[in-house]
Amino acid sequence: MDFKDNLINSIGLEETEKLITSLKDKSEHAVLLDITKISKSDFLKEFPLVTPHPYVENAFIYDKEIYPLGKHIYHELGYYYLQEPSAMIVSSVINFKPSDLVLDMCAAPGGKSIQAAFKMNRQGLIISNDLSFSRCGLLSNNLERLGIDNVVITNNDFSKIYESYLDTFDKIILDAPCSGSGMFRKNELMELDWSINKVYKFAEIQKSLILAAYNMLKPGGLLSYSTCSYSKEEDEEVIDYLLENTDAVIEPITRVEAAYINKDNPLGIRLMPSHFEGEGQYICHIKKPGNSKPTIFNRNNKFKDVVSKDLDVKKIDNYLFAVKNGINLPKVNIYRYGAKVGEIAKGYFKYDLHYARSLKADEFNSIELNLDETKLYLSGEVINKTSKYKGYVALAYKNNVIDIAKTDGVKIKNYYPKGLRRKY
Repeated sequence: MDFKDNLINSIGLEETEKLITSLKDKSEHAVLLDITKISKSDFLKEFPLVTPHPYVENAFIYDKEIYPLGKHIYHELGYYYLQEPSAMIVSSVINFKPSDLVLDMCAAPGGKSIQAAFKMNRQGLIISNDLSFSRCGLLSNNLERLGIDNVVITNNDFSKIYESYLDTFDKIILDAPCSGSGMFRKNELMELDWSINKVYKFAEIQKSLILAAYNMLKPGGLLSYSTCSYSKEEDEEVIDYLLENTDAVIEPITRVEAAYINKDNPLGIRLMPSHFEGEGQYICHIKKPGNSKPTIFNRNNKFKDVVSKDLDVKKIDNYLFAVKNGINLPKVNIYRYGAKVGEIAKGYFKYDLHYARSLKADEFNSIELNLDETKLYLSGEVINKTSKYKGYVALAYKNNVIDIAKTDGVKIKNYYPKGLRRKY
């Protein structure tokens, strides 16, 4: 079976013809703002030629040729996250609460966890997991740049340890590994690599993952299942498998008017470039019957001399890590426990960029830099600036913390990570 035949089998001939035509159009790009760092009005003053995302709050669709936002200084400062417009909808239609315990099972590069953290006001706790160790590094880099500190990154196959987490999570995001046909327009290599056998292989993996996810969901909790595949074998048929083997019930997704719904098997929604300007995405919401109890989080800080905030702080080797709210995590490989606060080395403490970015300027002795000084600091230069402080200070631009560095009251040493330094 070739790709077109599989499409016809999944969405019918008429929709297939529309979809194949739309695959010739160029891909679209979107940006999600951290409105604690830049307001929508300030963003629009600088980037007026953007379009509000119709389904995602604080997000815009933009032309990469007009605004190369990935190269802008605001990207480096963590003012926003760049994401594909359809993938951005997955977390936007989940009703996250600040008290939630969330599991993002296949999280890297982190967009869905990041959006969840924003919607939760950086409260509660998100376990962002990825099976790939290298992709955990990419996830960690994004959380660090944005200063998100209510996320623990783990490197596990939860389908093998789910019995240690039965009825545990309020929300679970399962953006499952898939054959990737929804990304054909964005990445032509995905089309060259596609085969029906690949679809069947991933369908079996997805069934295993969704059963594990459902078992880990609290009664009353919500499971969001998504793929970037057009194939019904990886989408509706995976949901059918879950419904046949559990007491799961479907919760409709109603506020995405541009979505396509399969009339023959109306489980979840499909985003397709023939209906919406983003790439291909399937999303389905599943509820577990019953009522859940709130999660009891841990906060244990024995290091208030360097971390004055009320956080759950752990010492791992010679490093301190802190998360807003902690829980016990049996049988889990922890890649990063919240924000990396810093390193204890040779009798002194050196703060890390991740912790710095998680702070507000008024939570630390801070020095405000202008734009030219900010650019110099990000390029690795020493800053000549007189201040009333000596020792560690938070450097801020427009009241947003850039980094924590040291000053003697006249000069500010440059502590910005060497691998991130660049000229703007």
